[in-house]
Amino acid sequence: MTTGQSSAIDDVRVLREIPAPEVSRRHLLGLAAGLTALATKKGAANPPDFSAEVDSSSLHNKLVRRITMGCNQAEVAFANEVGFESYLEYQIQYQNQDDTLLNLRLANPLEFATLNMTYEQMLAVSHHLPALHCSNAALLRGIYSKRQLYERMVEVWTDHFNIEMVGELQNRYRPIDERDVIRPNAMTSFSALLNASAKSPAMLNYLNNDISTQNRPNENYARELMELHTLGSGGGYTQQDVAEVARCFTGWTIHPNDAGPLAGRFRFDPAKHDPGSKTVLGYTIAARPAAQGISDGEYVLFMLLNHPSTAHRIAAKLCHRFLGHDTPQGIIDKVATVYTQTGGSVNAMLRACITPNHLASAGPKYKRPWHLFVTALRVLPTAITSLDMIQGRISSAGNSRYLWATPEGYPDTVDYWAGFILSHWNLGCELFANEISGVLVDTATTFLGVTTNQQVVDRVNNIVCQGEMTPAEKARILLYLQTPLPPAGLRLEALGLAVGCPTFQWY
Repeated sequence: MTTGQSSAIDDVRVLREIPAPEVSRRHLLGLAAGLTALATKKGAANPPDFSAEVDSSSLHNKLVRRITMGCNQAEVAFANEVGFESYLEYQIQYQNQDDTLLNLRLANPLEFATLNMTYEQMLAVSHHLPALHCSNAALLRGIYSKRQLYERMVEVWTDHFNIEMVGELQNRYRPIDERDVIRPNAMTSFSALLNASAKSPAMLNYLNNDISTQNRPNENYARELMELHTLGSGGGYTQQDVAEVARCFTGWTIHPNDAGPLAGRFRFDPAKHDPGSKTVLGYTIAARPAAQGISDGEYVLFMLLNHPSTAHRIAAKLCHRFLGHDTPQGIIDKVATVYTQTGGSVNAMLRACITPNHLASAGPKYKRPWHLFVTALRVLPTAITSLDMIQGRISSAGNSRYLWATPEGYPDTVDYWAGFILSHWNLGCELFANEISGVLVDTATTFLGVTTNQQVVDRVNNIVCQGEMTPAEKARILLYLQTPLPPAGLRLEALGLAVGCPTFQWY
């Protein structure tokens, strides 16, 4: 035990002797959770040791963590039962998983009236409602859906084709983009995603292509299309290519609000298109009548989709998300080859990326706040009647699903998110004490049969961390209990402490 750890534990001992009216149990738990992480690396916390992953059950734990929104005992038991490849394929074939109960909840008009509205219909309601319903639906899907890998891929592409959902227009456009662009294509092909995104009113408006005309071409979409969506910043394009691509997409715009059923939908306007010859990435796109000009942009998309830089960028995107940012280049090259061979099949790339050998050697990743909150809500059966407080806490942690302001999407690095860890600890404090309004965790049977402190710790370890807490983490929770058989409230606080430990913070 280090000097810092000893001092931290002494502080806990002193605080535990203060009468309850002076220091509430919740504040004590929050401090204890903080001390747990301070004993490692000041907020960021060192990753747990995965040296034992030669064991198949440990590898299955890791697989479930990587391709779902969070482990629970049932999910891990199923992965252990069917094995690595079968569990991965089960998640890839997501259409076979029955989400009837979740879909019934999402069909409730009192909670989600706008989810299936057209843009024209949304004009009749407050623009705040579609945004709220979209955000709440994403959270419920992450928590309850059986289609967990599918929901992870929705998250991947939501970041990749990032659009900030702010303001009256985007509060309507962005939920439609989620429904009609991201979700239908999340596990089909990158080609389908890119082509749908290019004609998405949300994307056209966000990157100003809806006002791009022959006389005043706007380069925002052209630049992000190449830098973020396809080739990458070192992908072989120049500023002249950006200018030429912008000309190709002139006239790609949106029907206005007074267009009746067409309101808010994609529109190609020949009168605003530049019909002249363009040269993109060394290829000449011949001049043609303006009425045929939509094919200029479509040809650009075809070139970008089939460019080797795009193959490597998308392969790296998937490898970094599922294996980590230190993924060997050889694995990325392998996934890029699959992209090229399959026309960008998402499922084929996932199979090439997520193999036992690749995953066993992959380093741990740090959970972003949205991910961590959903993971915590999946640990035990949880009934949710209102998401207001949970959404507020995610917002305070800086990770509301659709509010990243710039086109690159939310960061996926520990360096960015380590400073938000206090929200993680507070979540553990409140969640299992059922102090979050609208959220009720079923803990009635959690500690049945437990008769000793060590059994409490073991049960907490199995439920929250799949039995993989470090000895130091278990020792801290054991020290915190400090009674012959802790009362019910203290046992629940032990669950909260586990949410604050490094093993749970990383995946």
